[in-house]
Amino acid sequence: MSSLLTNTAALAALQTLKITNQSLEDSSNHVASGQKVATAKDSAAYWSIATTLRADNGATGAVKDALSLGGNSVDIAYKGLTKVGEILTKIQKLVAGSASVSADRFSNQAEIDAQLVNLKQAATGAALNGESWLSVDSTTGSGYQANRKIVSSFTRVQGNISIDAIEINVDDIKLYDKNITAGTTGTSAGATGGTTYRTAEKTWKAADKAYADSTHTDSDLKTHDTALTAWQDAQKAYAKDLETENGKATRGTDGTGGLLNKSIGVIGVDENGYKKAYQLSIDTIQITNVNDSDLSKVRAYVDLVDKVLKQVTTAAANLGAKQSQVDSQKNFLDTLQKANQTSIGVPVDADMEEESSRLKALQVQQQLGVQSLTIANTSTQQILSLFRG
Repeated sequence: MSSLLTNTAALAALQTLKITNQSLEDSSNHVASGQKVATAKDSAAYWSIATTLRADNGATGAVKDALSLGGNSVDIAYKGLTKVGEILTKIQKLVAGSASVSADRFSNQAEIDAQLVNLKQAATGAALNGESWLSVDSTTGSGYQANRKIVSSFTRVQGNISIDAIEINVDDIKLYDKNITAGTTGTSAGATGGTTYRTAEKTWKAADKAYADSTHTDSDLKTHDTALTAWQDAQKAYAKDLETENGKATRGTDGTGGLLNKSIGVIGVDENGYKKAYQLSIDTIQITNVNDSDLSKVRAYVDLVDKVLKQVTTAAANLGAKQSQVDSQKNFLDTLQKANQTSIGVPVDADMEEESSRLKALQVQQQLGVQSLTIANTSTQQILSLFRG
């Protein structure tokens, strides 16, 4: 039955054409955007996953930027410590060279003073954005924070976000600190045994020379032997006293401040081998007031520089480990970002080969749909022939 009011074939062709046109539009959008899931209506589940991954990737990128900035602070502090270590090595040589009798300590002090200026410049110059880890002010109210954190990771597990950091304690590496407190001087050994020994030694040497110049009478020999015995007894007493007194010697307690400006308890040995306790600091090295009769202070400075140099070396080694940790984490974050990008692409990226084939097929379907609709619409024209003639 043909109907003038209802063209069933045309309606069916029109519906098919609409569906084809919609599919063609979707396929064209996929080709244009490169995504098969561009909005939530394309696939709510995949769109949600992709959106979350993009957000995580953005956060990971921000963490990587923060890690790079924090890594620069670590690099600068490390280079500063390395430079300070080199300067301390020069100072160590100058101080050690001053521990001998008749050394030119005035000339050495001039060179040491110049190196002390270099130490200060190296510490204060190792700064980034006005912040220095090597020269600080930890006085109350200064806002000083010893524990510095460098954001290192961003993770999401079962919807819970976690942010971790690489921690660096500035108190372990600081070289100068305006907040200084004094330490306590240790206990020095007594030196009476050494004085007695040296006196007996001089007496013996004089007696020995006198005997050599004498006619070697019994009286001369007796004087010689008496002096020798006295010297040997004094030598034994001195050795015992030296061991006893040095056993009583103690280092003092260190003060507070930076490695280069805090007072440190050190030990120096005098000309008789007795230990003397001192409170000394690197930034106030002064050797011009030392007499040849007692070089214990110079030797104490040698001990001080060696001790601080080891601490600076340890601090640099620890920062080197942090550098390695930062670089490793940066590489991991870069890999993680690429992995996330791949994970985003799997559910939402369009397969261009497939879309190309589908687009051509839909274009053919569109043409056939238009042709079918045209044929269906001509059926009403056939009704006119029934009323002719």
